[in-house]
Amino acid sequence: MQLKKAKKETAGKASKAWKTKGGAVPRFGSGLSVTTKGRYGLRVIVELARHTGANAVALRDLGTRLDISEKYLWHVARLLAAAGLIRAERGAYGGYRLAKPPEAITLLDIVEALEGPCQLVPAAEHGDGAAGYAWREVETALREKLQSLTLRAVLERHDAQTSLHYVI
Repeated sequence: MQLKKAKKETAGKASKAWKTKGGAVPRFGSGLSVTTKGRYGLRVIVELARHTGANAVALRDLGTRLDISEKYLWHVARLLAAAGLIRAERGAYGGYRLAKPPEAITLLDIVEALEGPCQLVPAAEHGDGAAGYAWREVETALREKLQSLTLRAVLERHDAQTSLHYVI
C-alpha cells in the first residue's frame, strides 16, 4: 500500500514539472537546442561571408551590426578561429575574415566548432537496444543534413527567398 502511495506522489511531481501556469502541458520542450554561442556564431560567420571588402571586420563593428556585446563576440570568434573557420588579422585595419571560402564551410563545421560534437544523446547512453538505434539514426541524419549545407548554399537560398519580384 505504501508503495502505491509513493508511486502516485512521484508521478504527480513529474507531471507537474511539465505543466505550465495554466496547467496545460507545453507544446514545445526545452531540450535539443543550440546555445546562444552557437546562434551568435552562425550570425558572425554569415556576416563575415557577406562582407566582401578588402579589410577585415573589427569585433566592434560586428557587435554593432549584430547587436551583440564585443566581449561575448570575442569568445565566439576565438572558438571559430581555433576551428580554422575564421582568421584574425592584426593592425590598423585588423579584425576577422573567413579563413575558407563560403562553399568550403558547412553548418556542421560551425556547430561543432561552437557546441562540440553533434550529439543529441551522450554516446554512452545509446546502448544496444532499439532506443539506442533510434538515437543513432536521428543523429546520423542530423549530421548528414548539417554537412550537406554549406555557408554559400545557405546564403544563396536566403537571398533567393527574400529577393523582391515585381510583376507588372
